[in-house]
Amino acid sequence: MADELEDQYPDDARLGRLLRTQLRRYLPPAHLRASIVQAVAPPRRRMAWAAPWTAPAAAALATAMIMILVIAPSLPSHPNDPIRLLANAMISEHARAILWGEPRLDVVPTALPRAMEESGVAMNWVFTGDEGIQLINAHATYLEGRPGIELAYRDADGHTVTYVALAARGFVLPAERGRVQIDRWRPLVRKDGGFSFIIWKQQELLCVLVADLVSDADLGKLKNYFVKVRSSTEPYSVY
Repeated sequence: MADELEDQYPDDARLGRLLRTQLRRYLPPAHLRASIVQAVAPPRRRMAWAAPWTAPAAAALATAMIMILVIAPSLPSHPNDPIRLLANAMISEHARAILWGEPRLDVVPTALPRAMEESGVAMNWVFTGDEGIQLINAHATYLEGRPGIELAYRDADGHTVTYVALAARGFVLPAERGRVQIDRWRPLVRKDGGFSFIIWKQQELLCVLVADLVSDADLGKLKNYFVKVRSSTEPYSVY
């Protein structure tokens, strides 16, 4: 039976395997699970005439529910805080990079130029990787109403590290609070749930690096990746 379902819905089966193996899991609040179940449960009287096409729709809804339950602990508790809103959007984007960010051999000759053209964010030069971390994908993105470019990296331990450069109009970073000296820069460093963020502005763009590296040792790795990306990547807006 499981094999038949996997043949019928290969994308859902692949998503399930990736969720089990790639994403850390956190226990969601009991009230959130109950609210989701109540919201999506169809009235009993509708079940008798449910059409065959509802099966894929239900599978897609189940997938969305799983993503909500996985990411829910990181949802912002202060919806008016722009940093937390950005962090929440980045968590979703990072999860998407993990689930669908298969390494591309043509990332530099093909994917990166297309991403720059579609996003309106160009790069004079870009960090493509070394023995510790490699660029694996690139595409245009749109977060919190801001167009930008996204680069996905994967390190030697299998961690995905997501970098974005977004239009920064109207976005203000704290002058001191949360700032950390890393090499010759002082970006904003923040942890949210099971993720760490390094946020800074560069060439009038808002730049973010995110990964599920939260222990002191792992955060040290992310800071090292920041230095590599920050010193070897020069984004700018073409608009």
